[in-house]
Amino acid sequence: MEIEFQEYKDRLFEIILGESYHDEFLNLINLLSKNGKSKNEIYNLFLEFHAEIQIDDRTKKSETVYDNLSDFMDGFTEWSKSLKILPSEPDL
Repeated sequence: MEIEFQEYKDRLFEIILGESYHDEFLNLINLLSKNGKSKNEIYNLFLEFHAEIQIDDRTKKSETVYDNLSDFMDGFTEWSKSLKILPSEPDL
């Protein structure tokens, strides 16, 4: 079952605009995983968020926000060498 983006949108923005976005994203991911969401479902949530930060007035002009989220999302894939998000599931 797909994760409803609107349900998490405000929380995701709160996290990316905060100081400890990395740890807070990992906390959210772990919570979603414990609630039965797959790595692919969680990644799709972050993909929707990635598109949203590019059009939202709070973030659309911030290269830092874009880069931070992009770099973090690499952890879902084989691109990341240092951070593996949900390493028990295959890379996307």
